[in-house]
Amino acid sequence: MSTRFLVLFAPLALLMVHCSSPGVDNRLSRLEAKQDSILKVLGAMQEKNEFMAMRMGWRPPADTLPKDIPTGTSFTSGPEKAALTIVEFSDLQCPYCSQFAPILDSLSRAYPKDVRIVYKNFPLSFHPQSRAAAAAAIAAGKQGKFFEFRYKVAPHFRELKDSVYLSVAKELGLDMARFKQDMALTPEVNKILDEDVALGRKIGVEGTPTIFVNGRLAQDRSLEYFTKLIH
Repeated sequence: MSTRFLVLFAPLALLMVHCSSPGVDNRLSRLEAKQDSILKVLGAMQEKNEFMAMRMGWRPPADTLPKDIPTGTSFTSGPEKAALTIVEFSDLQCPYCSQFAPILDSLSRAYPKDVRIVYKNFPLSFHPQSRAAAAAAIAAGKQGKFFEFRYKVAPHFRELKDSVYLSVAKELGLDMARFKQDMALTPEVNKILDEDVALGRKIGVEGTPTIFVNGRLAQDRSLEYFTKLIH
């Protein structure tokens, strides 16, 4: 038992030695109730820490069956017959997707003839800006700058809002009047997002980013992992 718990139980142990009067009994009951409350809080904190540790250290299970993932209307970069086709199901407000973005950018720059990237939207319901960010990226894509927009907006995942999208669009030299019109979260854009999510769920996507390489679930997300697959 840790020192913290010894200190927590010490007052209760002392009172148990002298529990002969109603006043002491009442105090003992109050301390027991307080102790139970503290233990519940500590238990909840432990469960949360264990959950976060599991998420941070998460690795997908081995999956030997290739998935049929149609490109559809998704934005792509790289040649159609590249040695490596990387399909990413992503959420622009996801911190892990933000960390993964520069890896994909580096891969596409280092191996422009060997790597094809296909972006699929998978906005998570607890990310309030995920759909608006996706709509803005699609608007940039209509001007041929989808991936440039995606990579530049990635570091701003904590502060996503219209002013960020407009600032990045301006930095990329987009037609701002057109961008402002196209970045609206219209029924057509929501349909694109919903179709991507439906496809993802069909092939087992549960969180972001989920990466498939040539149809198979990636076993790692490091630059070294993808580089080895190319060579």
